[in-house]
Amino acid sequence: MSETYQSKRERRQRLLETLPAALRAHISIRNVEAVAALTPQAQERLTEAVQAGLKRLPRAVEQLQINPDTSIADLLNPPAQLDPETASQGSDYPQHIHHELADLIQVCFPDMPRMSAEALANADVMDVARTAARAHHQLFKSNHLRTDFVVMVLYGLMRQSLESLEEVIEQTPALLQAFNQSSLPWKPNDWRKQNA
Repeated sequence: MSETYQSKRERRQRLLETLPAALRAHISIRNVEAVAALTPQAQERLTEAVQAGLKRLPRAVEQLQINPDTSIADLLNPPAQLDPETASQGSDYPQHIHHELADLIQVCFPDMPRMSAEALANADVMDVARTAARAHHQLFKSNHLRTDFVVMVLYGLMRQSLESLEEVIEQTPALLQAFNQSSLPWKPNDWRKQNA
């Protein structure tokens, strides 16, 4: 389900309306999703920084995703180039991970509104999915991905993980029903049978 330009703009406008009043006038429509994804504490810190003269909003938002307690001085004059990929936990995940999970949630549950999918992607219950998404991104950035023994072992790990997930799905009727109603393909792994 692809979103039209108009519906995306309307969704972003609704998100803008949910931001603190003191912050709304300073946020462009293209930055609203990232700012809305910040914790209330981080939004308050961003408001203080904007009122103090902040000019580089995207960089400050990235830093606040990593550390909502970042000082206003560091937001105004960052000590070094920030790398959100090096963040390690919780809301410290890069924004692209959250967007990727929200996209997948909408593939799995097509009737879910985008705002709900984004909220779920940021929820504590999705920590394990965010961790897996980050690991997958790091895996494909590896310089050793073309090495036969590395790829063979990684592939084996992925297949074992898939097998374990399929066992959980097969043993849970509600999960099977969810897969049948989703556009996500349900194709059980036959690797188990080959190695039995």
